[in-house]
Amino acid sequence: MKFKPAIWILMTSRMKKGLKLYRSDGDALIRKAKPIYLDLLSKVEGVSDDNPMAKNITMSFVVIAVWLASERTITPEQMGRITEVMLDIPLLRTFAGMIDMNTEKGIQSFGKMIHRSADWAKKHPEDWNTWDFHFDEHLHRDGFYYHFNHCPIADFCRKYGYEEINPVLCNIDHITMAMMHSRLIREHTIAEGSGICDYWTVGDKVRNPQ
Repeated sequence: MKFKPAIWILMTSRMKKGLKLYRSDGDALIRKAKPIYLDLLSKVEGVSDDNPMAKNITMSFVVIAVWLASERTITPEQMGRITEVMLDIPLLRTFAGMIDMNTEKGIQSFGKMIHRSADWAKKHPEDWNTWDFHFDEHLHRDGFYYHFNHCPIADFCRKYGYEEINPVLCNIDHITMAMMHSRLIREHTIAEGSGICDYWTVGDKVRNPQ
């Protein structure tokens, strides 16, 4: 995958604040992490830069690269907090917050966004390693549901021995869904060996979701 300087600069500039919670060498770690990040991107197979889901990889790999730059001395728990701070971007919160999963309009908007990614994958079989979307509109009455049976990030981490950081990467979904006035109800992840990543998102004002 291609290196996109804007993503790297934005993510690492935000990450510096989180690193200060645990380290005094944050700037040095980020400098050390950049060639690691470039190497990670060069190893991606079967997912193109045009894939609308590619941003999940480029964002997650920033986390992996900084963690590896620390020689894994930053614990996954600490890396999780650092990632939360990294994603606390006003523009991202504003953009994501335009979708309110407590409303029918918000649910429909989110559904259209996910279906666009699914449709893109169907039209581009050359992206053989991308996420596979499965929808079930009748499984739940509230919110929106879909699942994957394949995750290229989990597969990459398993291949290169980075499974320890997987929970941090999976938690990014919970963080971003919260920005959409939603909570993600998830029982399984591919990263933990379940063979499925389920995404049931419901408005954060919904009590006893069905």
